[in-house]
Amino acid sequence: MRNGGVGVVPVMSGAPAGLRYPDFLCIGVQKSATTWLDSNLRRIPALWLPPMKELQYFSQLYNPRTKIWAPGQRRARMEPALERYRKNTPPAEWDDRYLALLTDIMEGQLSDEWYGRIFGHAPPDKLCGEVTPDYAVMPRQGIDHVFALAPEVRIILSLRDPIERCWSQIRMFTRKRKITELSDLERLANHQQLVARTNYPAIIGRWRTLVPEERFHVFFMDEVAADPARVLEEVCRFLERDCPKNVLEKAAQAVHVGAAKEIPAPVLDILKRRLQSVYQEFAVLYPDVGARWASRYY
Repeated sequence: MRNGGVGVVPVMSGAPAGLRYPDFLCIGVQKSATTWLDSNLRRIPALWLPPMKELQYFSQLYNPRTKIWAPGQRRARMEPALERYRKNTPPAEWDDRYLALLTDIMEGQLSDEWYGRIFGHAPPDKLCGEVTPDYAVMPRQGIDHVFALAPEVRIILSLRDPIERCWSQIRMFTRKRKITELSDLERLANHQQLVARTNYPAIIGRWRTLVPEERFHVFFMDEVAADPARVLEEVCRFLERDCPKNVLEKAAQAVHVGAAKEIPAPVLDILKRRLQSVYQEFAVLYPDVGARWASRYY
């Protein structure tokens, strides 16, 4: 396998001394409450997550598009974190290991050792893991790599009504690029990656070939909106860790919520046509949720 075209990255068997690999991964999907989950898991004392959401390790290796922007994303997030730490912490109190961790995330060369060093900072008595939505759409080779490093890893998958998810992603892209023309929105709705990130049956099928049911947990964004504390408590139960009452009380705090905006009819028509089979196949896996989602559009 290749590290962004730079060189060969070996797959380690087990974790050598000083290295550790995740006990859990939230693999996405994008625009489906992963930031909400990340924010809340960080409040739980029994868990440890890296200083930034979305390390993008496996996705940078196996998703060609991610290779383009992931290194810049890590630098853009870690440089301000380093600056804040140095500004707000007296030099005499600087934690050299923490500074090394931030620097390694930002500048380290991707390898299994790099990834293992990051989680090697987790205290031994805590479960460690990360949230990276791009992992959902990795090819089988990337999933194999995950389980080569962490054979017992637990997988969390968050899902959202397919059309709502796609529209949210389209809106995010248009805000960043300042796109307003209807023709551009239609072009985005026809983009292949949009459907790939929303093909839940295919995503579940790829991952479930390697992870048994008891280590695969799915929750739905509808449930987060209706009862966030219950969803968080169920995730903690899946991880076999307690969720303190004060953390549950904060679960309803909104994270990155945008104003609602109606989907233009031509864009909705495109999404309905392109995603109809996804709704149909998903209803076989999750009849109640699938039927509820499909009834909104068909």
